[in-house]
Amino acid sequence: MSVISMQADSTSVVLNGVAITDFGEGDTIELNPVNALTSHVNSANGGVNINKRNDANVHDMILRVQKFSGSDVFLNSAINQGDITIFNGSAKEDFTRDGNAAAEAYTLENGSITVQPSNVKNNTDGNALMEYTIRFRNAFRNI
Repeated sequence: MSVISMQADSTSVVLNGVAITDFGEGDTIELNPVNALTSHVNSANGGVNINKRNDANVHDMILRVQKFSGSDVFLNSAINQGDITIFNGSAKEDFTRDGNAAAEAYTLENGSITVQPSNVKNNTDGNALMEYTIRFRNAFRNI
């Protein structure tokens, strides 16, 4: 499946009303569909039954934020709570089409951190980043 990459410099991410802003310069935010959009069941006589999957909109978002930053503290606190934190929010990337400013936006629903965050070193200047993976039940694209 394709990986959706958004430039962190031109993308705003808001989770539970908190803006995630401490991305590494020049980094990307990834939004990866987890499941296929449709499923096919083929019959022996050449027929096919095509259905839209009810789990088609599940996406993993991968965020890399500066270690010890406000965004890192916010995301880390979601892991350390007794209960699972459910995230709702949006990701919006600005772009230009035919000389006019426009935006691509994703509505993100019912997500949780699914992978323990990992410590990533930027190979340009050695800045420490923390990588978080959040799986959302629904990620709807609007343009």
